[in-house]
Amino acid sequence: MTARRTVDPAIWRGLLESQPGKGAGVGDLRRRFRKVEEPRLDLGVFAGPGRRVEPGYRSVAYKEAFSPGLVRAILDGWSDLDGPLLDPFAGMGTSLLVASERGMSSCGIEMLPYPCWATGVLIRAHEATPEQLTEIASVATAKALRSRRTTPDRALAAPAASWALPPEVLRVLGSIQRALPDRGSGVDADFLHLALLSVVEGVSRSVKDGTSLRHRARQREGRTRRPGRKDQLLSPREVAAAFVAAVEGLCDDLPKMPNGSQAAVVGGDARRMPLMSGTIGAAIFSPPYPNRYDYSAIYQLELAFGGFVTSSVELQGLRKRLLRSHLEAPPVTRPVLDDPAVLGILRSTADAAEGGPSERGRTLRMLVGYFDDMHQALSELVRVLRPGAPAACVVGTQTYFGQPVPTDLMLASIAERIGLAVERIWVLRHKRVAVQQRARGATAGGGRESVVVFRRP
Repeated sequence: MTARRTVDPAIWRGLLESQPGKGAGVGDLRRRFRKVEEPRLDLGVFAGPGRRVEPGYRSVAYKEAFSPGLVRAILDGWSDLDGPLLDPFAGMGTSLLVASERGMSSCGIEMLPYPCWATGVLIRAHEATPEQLTEIASVATAKALRSRRTTPDRALAAPAASWALPPEVLRVLGSIQRALPDRGSGVDADFLHLALLSVVEGVSRSVKDGTSLRHRARQREGRTRRPGRKDQLLSPREVAAAFVAAVEGLCDDLPKMPNGSQAAVVGGDARRMPLMSGTIGAAIFSPPYPNRYDYSAIYQLELAFGGFVTSSVELQGLRKRLLRSHLEAPPVTRPVLDDPAVLGILRSTADAAEGGPSERGRTLRMLVGYFDDMHQALSELVRVLRPGAPAACVVGTQTYFGQPVPTDLMLASIAERIGLAVERIWVLRHKRVAVQQRARGATAGGGRESVVVFRRP
């Protein structure tokens, strides 16, 4: 997206050293929260990517979405809930849709424009008309296939578009898009545009993998998982068929979609929530993990083709506003993070980074920024929750430079420091540490995914 610049790791070591408090190590933090840890491997089936597969939730693929089954399990553990339910990192609205199943009011906040808009469409699914959807889709595809246009009508403000979307494919996608009713003109129109956006990756030469889009070969010797789409070129009829199939899938799921009339989603920042104090009855959320994923890059095709960003400058600006969980995140200028335990672990990570790979400076910058951002987000959560209201945060741990970064325990420590009571930590599943981290001394099997359950006193 932009040229990468080397970041001096000494800057971030100096910042960490300037903060007060000696801090605790990973072992100290584990001992501190051991009494509230609870193995819930029975819920591990709901953890990790690719778990949003139920009818009504699978309508639009979203790599980072968590399972509705996990949201239900969390809600089942709380009694006498009084809405609304908040998800400050709403994504594709899983928490909001589950709340709608149970007749609860809910609200979501999402900064990335594409999933924010898509969630707004999904919570209105009950208003859509399947017969009208299929009829409009049929007319639009027929018109697109008759089009004599030979080139795309516009270039996309996405760096990957030059290799990911061949002109022939982009031309057909654009022709279908123009043949549909305008986005915003009604629920059915919005559903059709959502179906079209949901197939953009599948008809492209890209795959969402790790930190960005990948131009990966379809077959790689010795690898049977995660096939790529390099050199894929679909015919106009195949592109049109993919869109029609997506519309049919949406129509099949419509009867199973909950009535979201009591749900709402707004574009906003979890670090500065557009909500009044003391108005939220419960919260369930999964923030981005500090795993270097750049969501503005992963979803750049959908953002650009959908018109959510119209220039590279706008896309770069969006990336800099996102939670600092990726390597291109801007630096912290005035940190508010003051938790000695978290700072101690970050100092240990900085020590372990000495002599490490060239991106170590950017990694340290990301980690400092991430926990500083999450300190602000959790502080906002304290502000908007009612007294006695519960909250649950789904998060995974990481390893950098052979040093474990127990994100769940670090967020629990921050939460306690700003006034939330940590009631329990469900350990959902254990993860393998990446080979390159094991080579640097990390313990295999040391990662995990957890649910940290808080309550505002």
